[in-house]
Amino acid sequence: MMVRRGLLLLLVAAFTTPAAAQELAFSPEQLEAVLAPKIRAVKRLAANLAVVDAVKAQNAEATNIEQIKQIDEEWRATKTLTAFKRSLQRNPAGRFLRRHVRRNPTYGEAFLTDKHGANVAAYPATSDYWQGDETKFTASYDDGKGKIFIGDVEYDESSQTHAAQVSVPVIDRGKAIGVLVVGVQLDYIAWKQGRGQTASQ
Repeated sequence: MMVRRGLLLLLVAAFTTPAAAQELAFSPEQLEAVLAPKIRAVKRLAANLAVVDAVKAQNAEATNIEQIKQIDEEWRATKTLTAFKRSLQRNPAGRFLRRHVRRNPTYGEAFLTDKHGANVAAYPATSDYWQGDETKFTASYDDGKGKIFIGDVEYDESSQTHAAQVSVPVIDRGKAIGVLVVGVQLDYIAWKQGRGQTASQ
């Protein structure tokens, strides 16, 4: 089940003319339709064994929320790419995500969380370590039931792009065990909208 949001006015000044920007207002249904191919692709990524195994392994660790918040505080206090941040790009799941982000120019970022919303892997490094208090995680994890969630188009500091984040639950034995989030860049959404308008003419 898709979590639906309010009407979105896409901020496309970097990619289109002001007149075209006014035409890029989507209802939730339209945004879902535009992103449908990407949603299917992210679902395939979330089902990859490297992704599922990485989440299961981190969930098995006895890390509590207070420890996660402490790591998050240290993460946010350091803007540089620390050894720990780099390790989440270089572990098997991180290499898997990095490969797909680099190969797909429509992806601005990809990061994977455990059941608490703590990063398991990320490329590029996210602005914070703990996603557990953010809707991109809570709506998609959905207390272990799992849902697809599409966020608003926003400027993302870590990838330095305007993007809509697509959140897909990582499923094991019918239950959500974590969440994979992929940022789909705004130029892809604008391009898809342009194709749709051309086809309708």
